[in-house]
Amino acid sequence: MKETNLTKLLLENLTRNSPNENVEKPTNIHLININNILNIANIKIIRKNKKCIYLNLKKMKKIVFLFLFFCIFCICILILFYFLSFKIKIPNEFLNIFIVAHKDFPNKLTNQSYKIICDNKTQLKNEYQLKIIETYKDNELYPKRRGYCEGSKIYYIWKKYKKRRMSSKYVGFVHYRRIFTFKNNIPDLDKIFTQYDSILSKKILFNVKVKVEFAYFHFRSFLDEILTIIKENFTEYYHSANKSLNGNIGSFCNIFIMKKEDFIKYGEFVFGVLFEFDRRHNLKNDNDIKKLIVSEIKRTRRKTNVLYQCRQHAFLMERISIIFYDYYFKKPFEIGITGQ
Repeated sequence: MKETNLTKLLLENLTRNSPNENVEKPTNIHLININNILNIANIKIIRKNKKCIYLNLKKMKKIVFLFLFFCIFCICILILFYFLSFKIKIPNEFLNIFIVAHKDFPNKLTNQSYKIICDNKTQLKNEYQLKIIETYKDNELYPKRRGYCEGSKIYYIWKKYKKRRMSSKYVGFVHYRRIFTFKNNIPDLDKIFTQYDSILSKKILFNVKVKVEFAYFHFRSFLDEILTIIKENFTEYYHSANKSLNGNIGSFCNIFIMKKEDFIKYGEFVFGVLFEFDRRHNLKNDNDIKKLIVSEIKRTRRKTNVLYQCRQHAFLMERISIIFYDYYFKKPFEIGITGQ
């Protein structure tokens, strides 16, 4: 279309009236020459455009290549730092026994395998020869620490082990007022674990079923709901759950020593069940737990201490733990505990 328009304009210019009347009218030869000139001009324009497009594409390819190279370089640096952080931050120790504490206790433990774990160091006034770990900074369960009690500290350590921010061959938990009777004289664990698969506190024998004992001191409806959650979400544990709760014996107090791999599986089950319980009741902090307890007290019309019952998650965790022990440990080594 551009070519025909240009041709028409040229013809019009050639055929205009001029002072010189002898100007020849354009012939076919003239038209052919004009078309040739236009074709050459068009070819040059096309070539120039192609060259510009080619140069732009070349620049774009270069920019894309540099961007991709930069992204790959950043990813490699992050991966390098990720693996280097493991080597720097994770001493692979033989044994860690964590003492859960929220106040001072008799300073008799000096074995460096023990570590004190608490919400904040300010809770402890005495001086201790043991390492102290605070959990208030990056513990997801800190808003529910009163409800979970020692469970919030177990969760904190479990997350560290699971994310490989902490490591040891064996992991143990005791309380500031309940510890294993061996105290500082920790036995040869490698020797014990050649014959047994865990170390648990000595079993307590009740004269009634575990679920009946729980219902007497706490709320049966909560334990029934835990059983329902296990049946729906953790089917493989359901047989052990029925067996444990309908039995009259178990290792309580959340005191144990187990292999690191078993500890990770323990946390996946125990906290998986408890977090589902929290989700169903929309429990986000200790105030929500307290509201649930008050509501259950009103519903059951029973006389009980609200603050004591607010530790419901810790009581439930003890029963969930004995279900895990029954399912996972076929030959536990039992050791007595001291304290109340």
